[in-house]
Amino acid sequence: MLKKVVLSVFIGFILIVLGVGYGFFNLKSNSVYYAQRTPHKAGVEPVLMELVRNLPWVSNPDIKGISYDFDGNNIIHNIDSAGKDNAFTYYPRGEYQYYYDNGVVAYNFDENFEYIGTFYGDTSEYSTKPVNVSAIKRDIYRTVQPVIDAQPEPLINLQWIYDWVNKDRFN
Repeated sequence: MLKKVVLSVFIGFILIVLGVGYGFFNLKSNSVYYAQRTPHKAGVEPVLMELVRNLPWVSNPDIKGISYDFDGNNIIHNIDSAGKDNAFTYYPRGEYQYYYDNGVVAYNFDENFEYIGTFYGDTSEYSTKPVNVSAIKRDIYRTVQPVIDAQPEPLINLQWIYDWVNKDRFN
């Protein structure tokens, strides 16, 4: 009798661990899909944030001109036909950066994806002067859109869990 109870508890524990593990993997690997459908306040860009933040987890398809870098920071490089490298980066300290034109200009965003400043690589100057943030975000989307479009739909949709977990982060 005791063996049956212990076996039942052990099997139950294993099933719970597998369920939680699958849920974690599902939320991470499908975070871009969920971010496209999650409620968020104006100015916050959950799709961009999740794409580079979870870059090691999401689908990284082989797309001409696009490469990925995972050596400490998560970076998506998009090299255009003129050979210019536009890159979108997530730093583990919670900042996002968009490098334009081979790093000549770098736009910095905080963990809430609010603009904080611009670094000019050719003069090594940093500026917090206002810029057209909407235009910068459009450029970032143009840079990473092929990767966003290549994200698969989840096998089991856990959108409600994703929304619940991230409600404070995006609102």
